[in-house]
Amino acid sequence: MSQPTLCLNKLADDLENHGNLLALLTELPTTELSERGRVGLIQFSTGLMKDFENIERTFNSYRASIAPSC
Repeated sequence: MSQPTLCLNKLADDLENHGNLLALLTELPTTELSERGRVGLIQFSTGLMKDFENIERTFNSYRASIAPSC
């Protein structure tokens, strides 16, 4: 398998995994969480967003590397 294919497969897997986690966050009933549960949710959400931003940077870097120069 070529390097670009590996990069795209990893990006697709990362996006799918993060999509699943985001779906969990949207369906989680926050009214039933304890105070510590709410703090944990905020920490989890913050970490998830940082990871997603890293995926975006990787994708943008990959896209720039394959873009034809005009």
